[in-house]
Amino acid sequence: MTFIKKFSKLKIANILLLVAYLNLVGCSGSQVFSSGAGVVIAANQDEKTFGNVVDDTTIAIGIKDKIFMHEAILISKINVDVELGTVLLTGRVGEQDDRVQVVRLAWQQEGVISVLNEIQIENFDIKKYAEDKLIKTKLLAKVFSDNQIKKLKYSFEVQNKIIFIMGISSDEIELNRVYEHARSIKGVQDIISYVEIISTEINDS
Repeated sequence: MTFIKKFSKLKIANILLLVAYLNLVGCSGSQVFSSGAGVVIAANQDEKTFGNVVDDTTIAIGIKDKIFMHEAILISKINVDVELGTVLLTGRVGEQDDRVQVVRLAWQQEGVISVLNEIQIENFDIKKYAEDKLIKTKLLAKVFSDNQIKKLKYSFEVQNKIIFIMGISSDEIELNRVYEHARSIKGVQDIISYVEIISTEINDS
């Protein structure tokens, strides 16, 4: 009975999220929720279309549903970020089998193009968790306060003091500013970028 209650709550949350999308479209069509960052972004500041964002969020929700149905406790240990069908999995699990199963479930979701598996096998460490959260909080604060960055075009995860960056950008100068902010945070061990650089040049031929 407890499992059924948890499942129902998750489904209700997903329904509410989709309702929020429809309301946003009806109001302005310019703002949506980001699946990775968990915050509101302006679609007109991003190289992704509104449809891209909705598709990626649908994929993320579907993967999280599958993980929850497989083993509910795993949903609290795994982060799922999606950019144009590319899935980034981060987090910590105690067993190799859990790591394999999460990747398998991600591939089962319709719309997935590729899966980047950065899940670590290790026991939960509250100190490491707090350090990673602090680094992420500092990075978000730096990016949000930089008026030369179009804010939430990028999503971030931090694991074992390693910053993972995902996003779509046509501005390499802007992206370098993001990297500079990441490098400036004390304690960061490495920066791994999965940002896709796209060209905005028009081919006249």
